[in-house]
Amino acid sequence: MRALSQTFMNDLLNSGGLLHPILERVKQDHTLMLSIRRDYINIYYRGGNILRVNEQRNGSYSAFFDSEYNKSGVPSPALPGTIGNQDLAKAWVDSFQVLKGVMDFYFSENSKSEREFQQLIARENNFSTIANQSEYFISDIEFADTAIGARFDILALRWLVSQRKSTSICKPALIEMKYGDGALSGNAGMLKHLQDINALISDSNKYRALLDTMEIQFNQLDELGLLNFNRVANWIKIKLDANERPEVIFILANHNPRSSKLSTILNDTKIDEYDYSPNFDIKFYVSSFAGYALHADCMVTLSQFRELLKNKNAEQAH
Repeated sequence: MRALSQTFMNDLLNSGGLLHPILERVKQDHTLMLSIRRDYINIYYRGGNILRVNEQRNGSYSAFFDSEYNKSGVPSPALPGTIGNQDLAKAWVDSFQVLKGVMDFYFSENSKSEREFQQLIARENNFSTIANQSEYFISDIEFADTAIGARFDILALRWLVSQRKSTSICKPALIEMKYGDGALSGNAGMLKHLQDINALISDSNKYRALLDTMEIQFNQLDELGLLNFNRVANWIKIKLDANERPEVIFILANHNPRSSKLSTILNDTKIDEYDYSPNFDIKFYVSSFAGYALHADCMVTLSQFRELLKNKNAEQAH
């Protein structure tokens, strides 16, 4: 399960904890995102990992920045590979501005737009000024678990504003993001994702393991103060019901409306069986004007999305 030990949580939360300066910096810098993994955290910047912190058995933490980002040879400070006190954590925090510059140079030559937009979606819905109005909260991005055979761009919990008085009326949302039409087909295409998701949900043990991870990630992010929403007086931790039909959502960023590729893929009869799947509801995100705040009213079915594309194509013909 992707979760942190209580010791790890304490070292992030407590003012005297070894890792507290890192958590405080993430809260003060919305270009950064903290993601929970199994006994470690990733701090993301523009969808890339600016810092990985692993718990060690001796009470300290290993710290890592991928030197592959620095192919341009930008001078950068020597940083400790082990965090054993707050001063060492502060040394990493103080280096973030330099490391951001290193990553900016790298991304100018090696674009990772899909991952960058995943982080943007997480920020908008979890921690921005309008996060409380959102109806989807992101528990993880770039999720990959070989043990249960699952890989998702984004994991989220759908929690309608009208149902916020209960923490047990949440629905899992499994999100795939495609940036540009080039990502729509191939081995990571839409049909392959639907087939893989259907197989995962059909396995009750693997699916329950996924839901357990989503639950604890959400609750730990909330405990760390990384989710922005109004809490009811009798607040208890979020629970996910395996009998609740999940949503499988496609977010298609920067689709070219003059391209027929998306229509061709969606009109494939192999996709039809998932329009009324017994295991999940397939949805497509249509933005509320501009932006990435996720609302239930912004989600349309496959049939509705096909109709939207049909109308767009008709407009193009004229």
